[in-house]
Amino acid sequence: MSGTPVVSEIAAAGLIVHVRVEARQFGPWQPGPDHLPARAGTLDVRLLEVLQGTLTDPVGELVRIPVAERGGQDVVLDYYGLWSQVSTEAGSELVALCDGRTPHLADQLTEEHCGSLQPAPAMLPDLRLALALRARPLTVDQILARAGQVRADGGARFARFVWVQVRAAVVSSPERFDALMRIAEDPATRTDAQAAYLRAAYEDASVTESLDTAQRARLARAMFRTALDPAQRDLRDHLLTTFLPNLLATPHPLSTADVFAQRPELAARVRADDADDATSAYGERLRQWLGPGGEGG
Repeated sequence: MSGTPVVSEIAAAGLIVHVRVEARQFGPWQPGPDHLPARAGTLDVRLLEVLQGTLTDPVGELVRIPVAERGGQDVVLDYYGLWSQVSTEAGSELVALCDGRTPHLADQLTEEHCGSLQPAPAMLPDLRLALALRARPLTVDQILARAGQVRADGGARFARFVWVQVRAAVVSSPERFDALMRIAEDPATRTDAQAAYLRAAYEDASVTESLDTAQRARLARAMFRTALDPAQRDLRDHLLTTFLPNLLATPHPLSTADVFAQRPELAARVRADDADDATSAYGERLRQWLGPGGEGG
């Protein structure tokens, strides 16, 4: 897992807990020292599950958390407190990813120790899939096989977790890298997981330069195939205007022959896509690479 710049929030957390807000008590909004409205109060939070790490608090324990909020209902800030990022209505279920440096739930559910709070319905499926991989010793090939089996269910967090688990073996094996790219480019894979796998490989390659020419070409093909997928319109522009032009240029330029050798049908689809004025998002750098006499040759 060492050497990659990609961060898995699941792998990095020392403690992961599933909690429910039972009650909240807040005072009125008042002018704060920075002239923004602020209020203080408490949340009563019940521990439902300890999914990773250990606590002295038993499951079912109710703890009271002091909470400070700033901004008010009519002010939008990038960040205005850990508990301000999620619903604190009674009944809200949340997953907290914390550092695990203290054994007490009340301490962990604070700005000092908790790095992320997420709504449980969105987080738990990925989390359970990832933790199931940790539940028993698996080889890299078994992890890749499992990632393929759950491609329709695992999301972006699961994909980042898989990358950091298999990365060292994948970048040293063309066959394993190809297996992961087949998952990444498969339309049956969840779209957010597709994006996460491709971003992870791209970011790793950009920082560590650990992918060889054949692997970078394989990543480029996976990116082209994903960009051609109508379901990936949100990722398409990033792939065509940033990721692919950079990947094809550094650290050593890739030619069209490097990328499309033995794949003339993919080359034809890409050029037809670029020629479609109604959908094309191809930047000038990529058009030059694709065209006769361009960088790709």
